[in-house]
Amino acid sequence: MPKELAKARILMHLELTNVPQSHPNAANDTNAYQRNHIPHLLDHFAETSYPWAGSPQCQRVLQTWGLTLAATNPFLMHGILAFAASHLQTLEPLNTKYRTAASLHYGLSLTGFAASLSDTVTSSNADALFACCYLHAMLAFHYKRRADEPQAKDNDFAWLRLMKGIPILQRTNVLRPHLNKSLWMPVFVESGAFSPKTGPLPEPEVPIQATNPEIEALRVECGASPASNTDGDENHYATPIAHLDRLSGMKIDSSKIGSMMVFIGRMPEAYVQLLEKLDVRALKILRVWCDFATGVEQWWCQEPAREESERLGQVIGERRAWPTPESMG
Repeated sequence: MPKELAKARILMHLELTNVPQSHPNAANDTNAYQRNHIPHLLDHFAETSYPWAGSPQCQRVLQTWGLTLAATNPFLMHGILAFAASHLQTLEPLNTKYRTAASLHYGLSLTGFAASLSDTVTSSNADALFACCYLHAMLAFHYKRRADEPQAKDNDFAWLRLMKGIPILQRTNVLRPHLNKSLWMPVFVESGAFSPKTGPLPEPEVPIQATNPEIEALRVECGASPASNTDGDENHYATPIAHLDRLSGMKIDSSKIGSMMVFIGRMPEAYVQLLEKLDVRALKILRVWCDFATGVEQWWCQEPAREESERLGQVIGERRAWPTPESMG
């Protein structure tokens, strides 16, 4: 479907659903978000040329196919509008209409996406679901703790759980036959964790000795070695540390975003629970990942990663004592 036709269908859908809602005085309020702002959001999403929407392959697929997929999948349409509005709001922080647009469409996208997952996951909407997953992952990191919202609890890692969607979709039985035909296959392969022939590749081996001194110190501190994962006595730090060791051998920039996100996507549930219990060693591991992520010079990643690294450092400083055995249970 040509982009102009896709845009026309999107505008028609929003008009029929009255989103954003029309208000009698909106035309006189230059800061009000109105339907006539939507073409600008769509053009911004489709035409921004510098790296701003994930890895090179991810941005290419989103900008080539995003509007076409969005024309028949409202959850993705709202995700695209939320992403574009969020980016414009960072460029023009005093322009309140972009903040309003981002909040409105992000909420509608999350609701529609959840409804589609619980109702109609098929090969026909698989590519739109993957597209929305990528947008949500980036937006989740960008919005993890907004300055205009109440202070979040130290153990609030909801943003991290929201970023774990791609591997979950890849493992969905109904979608597995579609993966090799997916528009997203180049992005899956780019991450270094997926093969067209075998599907998801195995986790990297736990290093006997990590190549990076900081990661090696963490490996020793956490007791994460190949021997620690035998006889059913699994070390929940081992997989994240193995991924950190893999990342430490790369020059982290926009081209490595896929590999960066594999660390989040394959994070074991037991490790996430350790984070939520404010386990010091788990927090230290995530902080190293955040330090790596500051190398990605994109609006949704670099500053949020720096802020999260600083926040984790403060929490670690406040919890210098090791967790009790009960908290590790």
